[in-house]
Amino acid sequence: MLTPGPCYLSPATPAGYAELLIRSRISSALARPNGSARDLGASAIEWVVISALLVAIAVAVGGILIGKLRAKATSINLDQGI
Repeated sequence: MLTPGPCYLSPATPAGYAELLIRSRISSALARPNGSARDLGASAIEWVVISALLVAIAVAVGGILIGKLRAKATSINLDQGI
């Protein structure tokens, strides 16, 4: 766990500034009580985003599979030559 305190990088650099922002966010998150109303709303939004990403992935995979199956089906020769 990160301990609050001075930055390991110089805050004058972009990486140091990013570290400073991340450390301040972590310390404010740790200071909040668990189960607050803000956390519950964030949790619902996270589930919606995760669900939407999974649906998008499923639709993309389904589209790819249908395209490959149709291409394979049209390449089958149905002439039996009897």
